[in-house]
Amino acid sequence: MKKLLLILLLLPLISFGQLGDYYNSEGHPKAKGLNFKIRKPLGFEQNEADRPNIVQKWEKYKTDNDKYVSLMILVKKFPSEMQGFTKDDWTQYLKNDGGVDDFAPEDAYNKKFIVVDNYPAVSYDCSVEISQMNLTFKRYMSIIMVPIDDNGFQIMFQAPSKRILEANKSLFYRLANSVVFPDQYR
Repeated sequence: MKKLLLILLLLPLISFGQLGDYYNSEGHPKAKGLNFKIRKPLGFEQNEADRPNIVQKWEKYKTDNDKYVSLMILVKKFPSEMQGFTKDDWTQYLKNDGGVDDFAPEDAYNKKFIVVDNYPAVSYDCSVEISQMNLTFKRYMSIIMVPIDDNGFQIMFQAPSKRILEANKSLFYRLANSVVFPDQYR
C-alpha cells in the first residue's frame, strides 16, 4: 500500500518533470512583435541563436553528434501575399483546402492539422541533409508551424536519427502544448 501511495504521489513529478518555467518572448527583437510563452525543457542548455529568425534554442548532448538534440523556436515574417488573413481563414485553408500539404515539404511524413493554443497549425516530420565545412550529415526533424498574425511561429525539434526523434516525441508534444499566445486573452 505504501508503494502504491508513493507511486501516485510521484507520478505528476515524473509525467511533467521534463518541463520547467516559462520562457517569455515579450520584447525580444527576433520575435518580431509576436508575444508567446513556452515552457523550458529541463536538462537542455538554453542559448540565444545566431540566425535571424531563431528566437531561442535549447540543446542537449552538444558534444556527441550521435545523441545531439535541439529544440528551436523561430518566428518568420510572412511575405505580403500571406498577410492579413484571419484565424478562421487559416483554419479553413489548413484543415480543408490542402494547406498542410502546401506548408510541409514534399517528402514530409506524419503531416496533419493541429491546434496550438486556439490557433490552427501544421505538424509534420521530415529529414534533411546538412553540409558544413567538409561534413555532410542527416538530421531528422519534427516541426509545428502556427500562422499567427502576419508571422509563422515554428517549433522545430532536431535529432540525428529517427529513433532518437521518436524517443523524444512526447517531450516535443508537451512543449507544443505548453505554448501560450497571451495577446489573444487581452
